[in-house]
Order: sequence, then C-alpha cells, then structure tokens
Amino acid sequence: MRRINEVGFTIIETVLFLGITGFLIVGVLAGTGASINIQRYRDGVTSLQAFLQQQYSEVLSVSNDRNNDWACDSAGNITVETPGGGTIRGQSDCVILGRYLTTSADSKSLLIKDVVGNVPSDSMALAENDLGVLTQYNVKVSPVNSNTYDINWGAYLVKPGGNTAMSFSILILQSPLSGIIRTFINPDAVVADADIASLVSQQYVSQSVKMCVNSNGTYAGPKTAVIVKAGSATASGVETLGDKLNGC
Repeated sequence: MRRINEVGFTIIETVLFLGITGFLIVGVLAGTGASINIQRYRDGVTSLQAFLQQQYSEVLSVSNDRNNDWACDSAGNITVETPGGGTIRGQSDCVILGRYLTTSADSKSLLIKDVVGNVPSDSMALAENDLGVLTQYNVKVSPVNSNTYDINWGAYLVKPGGNTAMSFSILILQSPLSGIIRTFINPDAVVADADIASLVSQQYVSQSVKMCVNSNGTYAGPKTAVIVKAGSATASGVETLGDKLNGC
C-alpha cells in the first residue's frame, strides 16, 4: 500500500502561532490607544487656544442679550431686581466693555463673565488715554450671562515647572476712547468679582500668563502650553508653545 503523508501543524506550533498573534494584537491595540490619547490631548490644547482667541472676537462684537431683571445706577452699582423690575436693555447707564476669565478651584474649567462699565457724567472730563478712561468707567462684573468652559478630556491647567493647579485672572476690555482692546492679566491669583477694577492698571497690562496643560494621566508625553501675551489686543496674542520652549 502507498503510504499517505499528512501535512499539518503540531500542537506546539499552533500554540506558538496563537501566542505570537496575541502579542501582535496587544501591541497594535496599545499603539492605537496611545495614538488616540495623544490626539485627544492635542485637540484639547487646540480647543483651549481657540476658545481664548474667540473671547477677543466676542469683545469686538458685543452681544447684549440681557433682560430687564437688573439695574445699573449712576454710580455703576449693579443690582438684580425682581423679574421685569430692572432697567430696560439699552437704557441703563452701563455699557458692556468686555469679558472676565478666571480659573475654577480645580483648574479644570474657565469661568467667563461679561464686564460692564458706567458711562461717566457729561460734567466729567474724559482722560486722554485708554487706561484712564477705563478707570473712569468703573468696570464691574455683570450679574448675567456667565458661562463655563471645561478643559477637554479631563485635563487641567498647571503652573510652569510642575503640576500645581494654577489660578489666574484675565480681563479683556475694549476702550471706549480708541476702540482698541486692552488685556489685563494677574497670572497668580483669581481676583474677586467685586475687585476687578483693581486690575485696570499698568501693572497688569505688562503681565502674561502661561497655562501648561496637564493631561491628568491620559498622556505621558511632555506638556504643551497656551500663552496669553502681555498687552494682547487681538486673538493673535494667544499662542501655543511646543514642549521645547514652554518651560512646563
């Protein structure tokens, strides 16, 4: 009888094949997961930059969407009234001048509020520079139209050189005198709403703020920073810094 040779895999060969295939699949999945996390981190940084840049556009194109549930008197004091009992929109002594941005307690969000100023009386001589005029307008936080921006993918903002959550204040105002945007920054603290007029000074015009974005464990690479430059007058003053330049 002619002998028939059967060709196939032994048990050892089959086990080795399955083992190697399993390792390859794990490697591919791990690499894919890492790539997704990197992309998420970069998207989060880009979104933060775009959001900060958008604030300059919002200040230039003011949208007054308040109702008449609050009033602003001749001293610039803002009070919330009973529904419908305040000043009709467009008829108060206050004007919307800009935006106020601060960090939340955990630095995972930004808090955004409108800023209003009180129009000086006709008897008051206006200052001849933007800083002086903004001081005369006695800026205050509006009690309406506050928003929150959450940093994407659970990331949070930290101080350069470590992982300490940061606190800062950014006041973006359009000058009633020149129409130019002025940015006032305290890079180290959240200034209380009632005290934002203290930011309108030369000291805070010359400050910048660098926000290092901590991925909160989803990405092991170097941090990227978003910076709002001192004296920013347009959205171009908000930039992203790569890991070799940012000091994070």
